[in-house]
Amino acid sequence: MKPLSGETSLPGSAADAGPVPDGVRRLVEAQLRALVLDGPFPCLGARSAFRVGSYLFNVHHELGAAGSTRSLAADLRHFREVRRRMGDLYTYVGSFLEPRVVGDERDWDRLVWGVLQDLHDLDDEPWDVRYSTDPGRADFAFSFAGLGHLVVTLYPGASRYARRFAWPTLIFNPPEQDRAKFPSDEEFLRFQDKIRERDARLQGSVNPSLPDTLDDPQAPGFSGAPVDPDWNCPLQIRDGGVPARRETAPGPIPSDR
Repeated sequence: MKPLSGETSLPGSAADAGPVPDGVRRLVEAQLRALVLDGPFPCLGARSAFRVGSYLFNVHHELGAAGSTRSLAADLRHFREVRRRMGDLYTYVGSFLEPRVVGDERDWDRLVWGVLQDLHDLDDEPWDVRYSTDPGRADFAFSFAGLGHLVVTLYPGASRYARRFAWPTLIFNPPEQDRAKFPSDEEFLRFQDKIRERDARLQGSVNPSLPDTLDDPQAPGFSGAPVDPDWNCPLQIRDGGVPARRETAPGPIPSDR
């Protein structure tokens, strides 16, 4: 797939190296597809998206670097328009060339939430009103460009085999995605159970950071790293999720149709 956007070059950022070469993008995407589409990979939703091509993919330089975060933000704004045209079955996948080593998994959890904080600080749209701004609630979703996302990550040091990938990767899924396929609670829970069974066969246990029921919050599982029972989400959200007032009015947002 073609990249969604070029890197935004900022002084002192990893983006000073220029856009990631197309050959590197193809290499990373091919290896990611090989991981996801291999038989034992547990996430059936990801397998479906990669099989039919209902995802957008790009590679950025360094996760957490200012230039790469701005480039990621540009991609997610573009992804908003794709979702409005094509529906909620599309996924955005962003991989990063760096860092190659990320301390322990607590460091990874901090890095992921630091990037989400930076994205929130760059966002100029109100929070998606369909989702809570409280990460402790089951109906929380990370909002960017006016649309909610559930985040999944892959990274080199993951203790979970299904989350271990050479290039740090952030996946932004529309919360409506699975519900579009499984509208009833019963259907959705059966789908989740199948994924858990596959995960347990691969790893010997189910990922403890994932929610057990529909009433449990999703946020503790965003980074994929094991978290303590008393884990508190570090994301600092603006009051009501509304950006500070700007001096100039934003341009019109394209309609859904």
